[in-house]
Amino acid sequence: MDLIKWLGELPQGIDGRPLPPSRIDTLSKLLQKRFGKNSVLEHVHRLRSRKNVVLHLTVSSKKLKSIELVAKMFVHGMYDTELRILLSSWKHHLAVPEVLEARDGVILMPFIPGRPLVDVINSTFDPLLIDKLAQWYYDYHSVHRLIKGDPRLRNFIYYENTLYGIDFEESRLGSWTLDIAGISASLLDTHPIFDPRKRTLCWRLLDAYLSLLGQERDATVENEFTTVVADTLQQTSVWRRDSKILALSERIRTEGLPKS
Repeated sequence: MDLIKWLGELPQGIDGRPLPPSRIDTLSKLLQKRFGKNSVLEHVHRLRSRKNVVLHLTVSSKKLKSIELVAKMFVHGMYDTELRILLSSWKHHLAVPEVLEARDGVILMPFIPGRPLVDVINSTFDPLLIDKLAQWYYDYHSVHRLIKGDPRLRNFIYYENTLYGIDFEESRLGSWTLDIAGISASLLDTHPIFDPRKRTLCWRLLDAYLSLLGQERDATVENEFTTVVADTLQQTSVWRRDSKILALSERIRTEGLPKS
């Protein structure tokens, strides 16, 4: 399989660091191991990723109908963390992609043909999706005793009434608030930005998660929640170079997050 032919050139990470060439060879070997030496690449498309190289592949052979896959090739570190979290999550029946093959900085998984959660929420404002998100985070925290990190709604895919989490290389020790408030910030910073319906969904997410913990919302929890929302929006404004998001961060830090 000539992956370079499809890619055109060696891909790079967000900071311009090139993908180690060995990753391409490793992916070819994993595909041959899984699907046979006569398997054929029908299509290769690079998916959105800020740190690593993630490919959407379509593979077929004489004995195999076309199958869609995702290959995650690590430019930076944290391959071991991602693999460990994926395998453990699958073992505990959490909704994550299955690891088909993995070796030397490359993870091969099935492609989940759903929609990014951010797109579904921004078009429906469905509160039941927020309840599913709270449950997913609660299950993840309960199993791993870690936070997921990288709180972006694009790291969730909604398919056939199931919410799947992806991207786990930033999993680490930390307070659950960093995940719940962080993902709320992601909800607020996508269009329509700071929509009143979204603000309501943010508070619903917090309350749904607290209910799973058996806790009630109080002033201390609210203050911590809104502080992390503001901090996350500030960080987002930096890498997006977006003054509107920065202004939103400062507004929430000063005035709080409206409840209606």
